[in-house]
Amino acid sequence: MYAHSFSPGSAGLRRACVLGLTALSTLVAAWEMLRLLSVKGHTVPELLMSGLFILCFAWISLSFWAAVAGFLQLALGRRLPGLRWPDAQEEAAPLKRRTAVVMPIHNEDPAAVFANVQATYESVAATGQLDSFDFYVLSDSTRAEAWVAEELAWADLCRRVGGQGRIFYRRRSDNTGKKAGNLADFCERWGRRYDFMVVLDADSLMSGDTLVKMARLMELNPRVGILQAPPQLVGRATLFARLQQFAGRVYGPVVAAGAAAWQLGESNYWGHNAILRVTAFTEHCGLPVLPGQQPFGGHILSHDFVEAALMRRAGYTVWLVPELGGSYEQPPPHLLAYAQRDRRWCQGNLQHLRLVLAGGLHPFSRAHFLMGVMSYVASPLWLLFLGSGLVAALHDGFVEPEYFPAHRTLFPVWPTFDSEGALRLMTASLAMLLLPKVLGLVLALASREQAALMGGRVRLVLSALVESVLSTLLAPVMMLFQSHFVFGTLLGYRVSWTSQQRDDEDLPWAEAARRHAVHTAVGVVLAAVAFLVSPGLLPWLSPVVAGLLLSIPLSVWTARASLGSWAARHGLFLIPEESAPPPVVARALELTGRELEPVGDGLERVLKDPRAHALHMALLASSPGIDVTPLALASARRKLLEGQPEQLSANEKVAVLLDAETLEQARLRYA
Repeated sequence: MYAHSFSPGSAGLRRACVLGLTALSTLVAAWEMLRLLSVKGHTVPELLMSGLFILCFAWISLSFWAAVAGFLQLALGRRLPGLRWPDAQEEAAPLKRRTAVVMPIHNEDPAAVFANVQATYESVAATGQLDSFDFYVLSDSTRAEAWVAEELAWADLCRRVGGQGRIFYRRRSDNTGKKAGNLADFCERWGRRYDFMVVLDADSLMSGDTLVKMARLMELNPRVGILQAPPQLVGRATLFARLQQFAGRVYGPVVAAGAAAWQLGESNYWGHNAILRVTAFTEHCGLPVLPGQQPFGGHILSHDFVEAALMRRAGYTVWLVPELGGSYEQPPPHLLAYAQRDRRWCQGNLQHLRLVLAGGLHPFSRAHFLMGVMSYVASPLWLLFLGSGLVAALHDGFVEPEYFPAHRTLFPVWPTFDSEGALRLMTASLAMLLLPKVLGLVLALASREQAALMGGRVRLVLSALVESVLSTLLAPVMMLFQSHFVFGTLLGYRVSWTSQQRDDEDLPWAEAARRHAVHTAVGVVLAAVAFLVSPGLLPWLSPVVAGLLLSIPLSVWTARASLGSWAARHGLFLIPEESAPPPVVARALELTGRELEPVGDGLERVLKDPRAHALHMALLASSPGIDVTPLALASARRKLLEGQPEQLSANEKVAVLLDAETLEQARLRYA
């Protein structure tokens, strides 16, 4: 059974307000929807349509009232109740506990990874609290080139900042459990050395002040298991990325503050840019391997929700703390990269359906599982709602209305559709979708300094309007993507573990046409069917139809860094972190721009470069328990001895790099 709540006394009132208003709004909308569809008596398509609408409206209603709570929290300028913050004396004191900053990576660009590590390291050093922190780069890279490049970049970083004994690098040969397994391996090997662990993603960046604040809060609040600092999106130049960065900067604070305001100590963990209590995490947050095969069985992909639930079950609280700041990550550069990432998250969240009824979980943990599922299931629900609406309209065209009801009145009852009521319901739905954006914009406009850093108030409003139009057009495309992901997962399709695309890169027209051909076709069919069923439906569906018909050019144009740069030069979609970059962001951008020596073929570099060879052999000797594939190693040895290194496969090169004896023999031949 989960431990008692550690949230403050006001938690019940906060949650009653948010959940009560959500329920009330949904009941009113449901009554209005059923009334509107009762003109000819309720048909099966209309009842299905009503049920889908109620589910979808409840979802947007919860998001809306949470955003209102976040707006009030930010407008009042109060800190979250329930956390003890340091006083001035405690703020100036040295940290008493040790913290590991860990960054799991998988076939990433070493230049970008180690630029962020260096910027974060230097920022911590500037606080004067570096003695309390160590840094670990935990590699799960499978390509020989990435592996060797990481080793060289790590050694160069240690030399530049004097990080020997503070910055560590480890590569796993066995990628079991993916990122969660990578972190579990760290905890088993080195976790007992540290009280806390800050988990970063490969594109994460955090200021030293924030890391020190997080560690101090953990010291002062011994029942806190996880503190999550919401990351701000920065660092990309494509129009799509700028739209996300702008939306995250203007609307994101309201959303994050809203979630924190009513969830309090039962918040969630996002998997990165958070600090965890190592002992509690190690003892209580080991992930189960779900029975059966993927997509619903096997290792848990979205591990963060589950780890937060297990931490809460063990009696520790989990907090989202928006006021921390100084937390950053990069957005995907274009729509297709965004969808690729969403595909993996979708499967991981749907796995949580098997955990909702797990024993001993806190009710909020179960709610987080369901909300994570709903974040993806909402798309197919909206799609089914549109489809059922068309079917209902078509059905009404063939069903004769009942002019003389069962009570046999002498006068006929003429069915009339309440168009004003329909407009009110549609307006209320759109308002709940758009008002959180308006609330975020109001807060941004209220700060003259912040508005100036975002291009001024006029350009800020113009940016918000354009972003709203473009996000509205892109929404139906993502609806189809996510519907495909959900139905694909239900049908048994599984995702592979690949590194994300992070660099700005134009999207070819041919690739966009291939990926969006179905979306365009659906737009054509939807427009045609709506017009044939009832021409009056087409204006109501125009945002959906327009987004689908324009999916190819929208995907291509928003992927262009040239358009993003043009917008920035004209003061559109600017964020303060770009106009006046915080020191850690500016330093990371400066370091990312440095040219690293290309590694080329990873195995060849280790065999022919004495420095790379010595470094690799030293790291190999310090990594016990390395598993080498015997068949791959035997085949690689034969090819090397026969003087045919160019015929080695990728797996064979990795096998050689894992075996010190083979490396020494090969080096004598090829050095």
